[in-house]
Amino acid sequence: MLSKSYLDNDMSKFQIHYIATGLLLLLAFFSASEAQARLIDNLYAAEVEVDSQSASHRQQAIGKAFDRVITKLTGQSESVQHEAVKRAKRDVNNYLVQYGYSENEGQRTLTATFDGTKLRALLAEHQLPYWGSRRPQLMLWIAKENNNGQRIIIDSNSESVFTQQLKFFARQYSIPIQLPLMDLTDNFTISAMDVWGRFLDPVRTSTERYGTDGLLVGRIIRQEGNEEPWSLNWFVEVGDDRFSGEVTATSPDWLAEPLIEQLMTKLSQKYSLTAGDENVRNTMTVKVEQLASLSRVLELETFLKSIVSVREVRLLTYSQSLSEFEIVVNGPVDQILQAINLDGRLVSQEVGPFVAAREAEIPVYRWNENR
Repeated sequence: MLSKSYLDNDMSKFQIHYIATGLLLLLAFFSASEAQARLIDNLYAAEVEVDSQSASHRQQAIGKAFDRVITKLTGQSESVQHEAVKRAKRDVNNYLVQYGYSENEGQRTLTATFDGTKLRALLAEHQLPYWGSRRPQLMLWIAKENNNGQRIIIDSNSESVFTQQLKFFARQYSIPIQLPLMDLTDNFTISAMDVWGRFLDPVRTSTERYGTDGLLVGRIIRQEGNEEPWSLNWFVEVGDDRFSGEVTATSPDWLAEPLIEQLMTKLSQKYSLTAGDENVRNTMTVKVEQLASLSRVLELETFLKSIVSVREVRLLTYSQSLSEFEIVVNGPVDQILQAINLDGRLVSQEVGPFVAAREAEIPVYRWNENR
């Protein structure tokens, strides 16, 4: 018979193991949850490869970086062919803020940063779309068949060419993405068959622990007889919005770039803004809580005036608990509400940033001092 002391000691070990396991799961949860909806901090910068630091190579690289930033801001690759953009590119140094070189594994790159105010003005003047810094972060659930015919979910530890390309182009176009850990918690709630069959309930449940704004479900399939036999069909859910698409390639490794480009186009069509008609004026009112000082009021007014289509901002009433502003805009009010919600400096007290705004009610916000 086992002694009581032995049983107590054994039970103590079990409890310690149980608690330790629980703590590990909690740590995994919180570390994953940190990746919530992101405000893009390099929206006006781009990194391109360069052969040397000569003046000609530098200017060529700055031009490429300019095109890449325009593509990021509009979400439309064809925007770089707009005559106004090509004209601005010919005078690209007028938009350039700074540039610098770096080297990694023998590859030299140039990073160029451009003036955001001038670029926004350029896009607004010529009625080109502008996709701001608040972009939905997506949890990517992508299933594929391995060489043994077994279906697996691509996780964050994958070092395949596809995942490397996926992360690279997501950074290039400022599309916030995350791949699952596929640890014990994920394996308990979701399977490759759930992703392959696009069963959204387990996908949504598994996504919740990561705190992202939305999810993407995709599957990589080989279809014999096609010129580009590999395809990735995908579905995205962000709040109330749904998007879908399909890309093809000659190899599964090269599916990442067209996926990110197609995703960028679809998302920007929904979340980008275009300057409104100068002849159409609308007035809207917003309330903001806890503006601690008049300096905060000035910061808020500066932000509101920077939004495409905002013509005038008036402070109607001020108190530290609740202030009221009147905003005069060109074009529809709902675009301005969307721009405010997507930026992140004004946090809605009622809805998330990717839930459709309601025009009929006076929205109430809180100023995010840490943004």
